[in-house]
Amino acid sequence: MRPEYDFSGGVRGRHAHLFGEVAEDETRVSEYLASRGFEVRGFEKQAVRLAKTPDFQLLRDGRLAAYCEVKSFTKDCWLDEQLAQTGPGELAGSLRLDPIYNRISNAVHTAAQQLRSANSAHEFLNFLVLVNHDKAAKREDLVSVLTGKWDPLHGMHDATHAQYSNGRIREEKREIDLYLWVDSFAEHEPFKCRLVFFGNDKTRDRVCNMLEIDPTVVKIVG
Repeated sequence: MRPEYDFSGGVRGRHAHLFGEVAEDETRVSEYLASRGFEVRGFEKQAVRLAKTPDFQLLRDGRLAAYCEVKSFTKDCWLDEQLAQTGPGELAGSLRLDPIYNRISNAVHTAAQQLRSANSAHEFLNFLVLVNHDKAAKREDLVSVLTGKWDPLHGMHDATHAQYSNGRIREEKREIDLYLWVDSFAEHEPFKCRLVFFGNDKTRDRVCNMLEIDPTVVKIVG
């Protein structure tokens, strides 16, 4: 796990597709969080029926510490479907907007609503784990959506994604204290967090203490 980045100083967060919940991913995330010292619990069925809740409650020493939502990004099969409908010698595909940024924005928006339903006063920490199965998507896309910039991880701060960062997730993205990005392209691939960063500067130290992250190694990306 690479706890390097704090985006709380960045520029503040449309609809999408190709994200959702995959039971296997939730199981693997639960196991990963348990390995980090959390007791992981789901919600009672009655609570799930009454409101759209996040996936997990995270406890430390028997006390509630955080809530966690898991979102999965599946492969974008648009071009495959186009090819399947195309005859021999015919052209397939067309120009279209890149869906990656929209689905990331939508995942953040939906997760924020779910976390808010269980943690309306933000008394406890909010975690969002994004499990990516699409090789066309990458961790830098999440960074661009949240900061509004092209690639601040590598020093490129052009304001190319402000329509996402300043859109409906402008405030919601601050409600999520910790983002975890996981690339998972092959079955039985080791579960590794490729990127860890903090969405809320007010709770960064709490998150660092809870996960035993040295806050001095966190790189501020504005």
